[in-house]
Amino acid sequence: QGVTFMDAHSTPLCAPSRYMLLSGNYPHHGRYHGGAWGLSGGENNFKGEQKSLAHFLKNTAGYHTAMFGKWHLGAGVPPPGRYTNSTHILKGSGSDWKNPLIDGPLDIGFEHSYMTLGGIQAPPYSFFRNGILDHDLSDVEYWAIGDYNMASGDVSMIKEGGEGSKYWDSTSYNMILVHETLSFLDRHMETRADDPFFTYVALGQVHIPHSPPKY
Repeated sequence: QGVTFMDAHSTPLCAPSRYMLLSGNYPHHGRYHGGAWGLSGGENNFKGEQKSLAHFLKNTAGYHTAMFGKWHLGAGVPPPGRYTNSTHILKGSGSDWKNPLIDGPLDIGFEHSYMTLGGIQAPPYSFFRNGILDHDLSDVEYWAIGDYNMASGDVSMIKEGGEGSKYWDSTSYNMILVHETLSFLDRHMETRADDPFFTYVALGQVHIPHSPPKY
């Protein structure tokens, strides 16, 4: 069983549209009318009293909730760090990345998440699992703007320079999210098969750099 929405509204930009989808509000009701794009604001776009779709589904109907993919709703660096700049945020903020992001997906009703802050279009080029950086700082390197030939034969693209995992590959982004989503569904059926579930999966290829794999 499911629900089909017949009347929906969005903006010409992705970040405010993501807020609209998850909050049910027009974008000017959020903290930032034009959307919260990264870590510079130190918080997400939900005002203190606002609740997300995930929050309501989890707390009123017992849904098992998860988010995968591009976040782009704003967050804050973990303590004791502070935001410095977008290009060297991982090593330059002084954060303890074993702590979760502030105002990430788990703070608005998602029980599980595997996401990047800016999809494939902006640094940091790293995944965060449940708000925590999913690799060691020793694996961080600076990615300059350019095209990178991968061992698979695909061409990973960087359109905005910045730090990220040395294993970053824009061509594999969507398939990583598909596998993470399937793993969540498998665990759900094993542990909570009688409960409904809600997954918010924000794939990356709607944005530049358009770099799908060859297969």
